[in-house]
Amino acid sequence: MSTGLVKEATQFIEEWVPMKKYHFEAKYLDDLKAQLTRKFTAEKAYYAAIKKSSVIIEDGKGLDISIRKKAGAEVEQVGIIFKKDLQQLSDLQRLIGKIEQEGSQYKNILVVLYGDTDAEIRDKLNSYLNGRQQKTTITVISR
Repeated sequence: MSTGLVKEATQFIEEWVPMKKYHFEAKYLDDLKAQLTRKFTAEKAYYAAIKKSSVIIEDGKGLDISIRKKAGAEVEQVGIIFKKDLQQLSDLQRLIGKIEQEGSQYKNILVVLYGDTDAEIRDKLNSYLNGRQQKTTITVISR
């Protein structure tokens, strides 16, 4: 299965600029989701007309955002977890819990770390990801 959707979503998130500064993490997440929706909705007509495929963006149930792209019988899916200002060990534990809970449901998960991330906490996240046994590919995007 192609990883085109993962690359496309990763590139978009790396270039994403929030519409404004917000005070709450949830507002940044809403902004990201709205911009992802606009991006893929604009491409939806192209996908439908040329490639006979569709792109769906929805709440990711246990994750923050889920993107599904269907082209014929092939379905690509990527889950996105968003975390602003990862500073506390308790936040890292919740993040790892989300990854563990949803890891079996998604082949690819993008973890978006936005804002200030404590270097020691980031090292602990990397150690956890390097020691994982699951088949899910986890990509961390720091912004």
